[in-house]
Amino acid sequence: MANASSSADMLASGQYSPERKLLRNSKFTATIILLVVTGLLSLLFSEQILTGWLAFGERANISRRELNLIELLLAAGGIVWGLLSLYTAWGFLRHPATPSMEDYLGGRVSLRSPGVLFTTALIGLLFAVSIFLIEQVLTGWLPLGERANISRRDINTIEWVVVGLGVLGALLNGRTLIFLLRRDRRAWAWAQWVSLLTVLLMMMALFSGGIDIYSVVPPGGTALDNIPGVLELVALPLILVLSAISTYRYLTLAVDLSADQSIRNRLAKSPGAGAIIGLAALLIGFSLASSLFLEPRAIASALSTNVTNGIVAIGITLLMISGEFDLSVGSIFGASALIFILAMTEGVFGLPPMNAVIAALLSLVFAGFLGFINGVLLIRTGIPSFIVTLGTLLAYRAIPLVLIPEGRIIRYADYGIPDPFIDFSPFLLIALLVMGGLALAYYAIRQLPTMWGGVRRRIVTYRETTAPFRDVAIVTSALWSAVVTAAIAGLALFIFSGIADLLSRTDEMLRISFFDLANGRIESLPIFGRLTADINLRTGVFWWFLLVIVFQFILTQMRYGGFTFAVGGNAGAARAQGISVSRVKITNFIICAVLCGVAGITFVSRVGSVNANLGDGLELEVIAASVIGGVLLTGGYGSIVGALLGVLIFGLLRTGLVLVGMDPRVFFGVQGIIIIVAVVINTAVRRVRT
Repeated sequence: MANASSSADMLASGQYSPERKLLRNSKFTATIILLVVTGLLSLLFSEQILTGWLAFGERANISRRELNLIELLLAAGGIVWGLLSLYTAWGFLRHPATPSMEDYLGGRVSLRSPGVLFTTALIGLLFAVSIFLIEQVLTGWLPLGERANISRRDINTIEWVVVGLGVLGALLNGRTLIFLLRRDRRAWAWAQWVSLLTVLLMMMALFSGGIDIYSVVPPGGTALDNIPGVLELVALPLILVLSAISTYRYLTLAVDLSADQSIRNRLAKSPGAGAIIGLAALLIGFSLASSLFLEPRAIASALSTNVTNGIVAIGITLLMISGEFDLSVGSIFGASALIFILAMTEGVFGLPPMNAVIAALLSLVFAGFLGFINGVLLIRTGIPSFIVTLGTLLAYRAIPLVLIPEGRIIRYADYGIPDPFIDFSPFLLIALLVMGGLALAYYAIRQLPTMWGGVRRRIVTYRETTAPFRDVAIVTSALWSAVVTAAIAGLALFIFSGIADLLSRTDEMLRISFFDLANGRIESLPIFGRLTADINLRTGVFWWFLLVIVFQFILTQMRYGGFTFAVGGNAGAARAQGISVSRVKITNFIICAVLCGVAGITFVSRVGSVNANLGDGLELEVIAASVIGGVLLTGGYGSIVGALLGVLIFGLLRTGLVLVGMDPRVFFGVQGIIIIVAVVINTAVRRVRT
């Protein structure tokens, strides 16, 4: 009764705004519980340090009862933060109507108000952590990445990246803290974004620490058998993530559009929202878990080993957008690869052995014919594509099983035939480079004026704009415009240097191995120079990315792409608009099969062999990648770029699990979890969009 009477008096006096007060509800109660847990965990963390069970910093020649400076600071900080969390929870609990951030910014309550003080303290703590991180890295006390044969005074690339992120964090938190102290209304939005970013970053740190928990748990034991070791890995990020969640929940209790809603609205414009989030989470999480994850050799390996899946995923995505499935892509991939290698070695269809180019064309025609059969069967019978292609999956699988008896492996090297070489005129490459330069110039003329014009408009209207992040919007748009401009300039330089080099060699024919052209190892790259022997980057990655660009352009910029979306979204409406639904579906079946043939050619060019079970299970992997990339199983929605991201997620996930030392068999379970999570995210995002 006393609390209710006190709150009523404060409302009557105008200290609490009746339309802005935060009344107790389930969401608010959950925030109080989070604060209590944060406080108790912080006090436990300090107790473990003070009793000597949890050690930090330099412990050489120091008794467990003695604490170094870092431990004293962490213990004191844990006590203060724990008491502050409990104080804030008590402040929320004792008042049925708690003042919001709006009340503070409007001058109706002081900085000591529950929630406001905790928010300000968290922003100040994050600012101090950013400064401390920068200082520790620059002075060499916090080594990151590979430090072999490197002086402590020398800073490697990873450390410079961390310093840059620390500077950005310090600027962001410092500016937010100033806004809060000045009661600037922009503080509300800035604090939301700071707390949300903190939640995301600390979740990644928790993921990294969680992966390492198994290394501190005794064999056959549990995490309870080594509480100090577990706390050392996860306590700090867990305290920060709980604090940031509590702050964010408090800040968003009385807003119409929160930071996470803004993100969902932005992601709703992209079919691959789940893939974008998943890829970012994998990159951050595994880079924290292993310093080897972002090394060039790891990235190159992940890209090169997924060329096959990536190319097939383009075709399956196009087909799924039109509302159909193709479960036979693995069988078509294996059969077309077999036709390609047999055409070069033994001959097929009564034809003698032929050169690689003709063999590749024959393999693509054969694959396209298999896709044509799928499409015709679907249209003529009216049976769902799932059933039709399930049957052709088994039928096409019989081709390599019959042609490769007794399960032997056909190897190109066993025939004693030298690698196939192609001779062509430099003028052909010059013509291709000129065409690429014209396409690049067209894109630059269309996009760069618009991008830089947007930056200029933001600068001109800066004083009239009331958006909280107007200065951040200017910086990010300018940086993005600069990155795109630099990329275009780099590509233009590459094209001009290539043309100049070829013009000096017009009197000779160029000779290159077909296998190297299709999927050989890349020895050097423009700007980066010669690649070391441990970086296994393949030309197949280039063809994969080129096909992604081509088919994304077809899907989004050409009429046929619109026909594909229309057929998948509503076939009846598309037919009423004069679109030939049957033709679009058959064409997409053929395109999907031909891309399977391309993948088969790149596979043979790299491995040089084919077995009877090649491609078995491929259909499930590429369909899963497409679904993660945002393609609807019912059709009418998706993107080629999303499928690219889905394939990259699988490739980086497999690489990351190997680098952190986990059992490779876990990959399939994690793969299933990621599929479910990505579909849930994509569904939620589409719900926001509709």
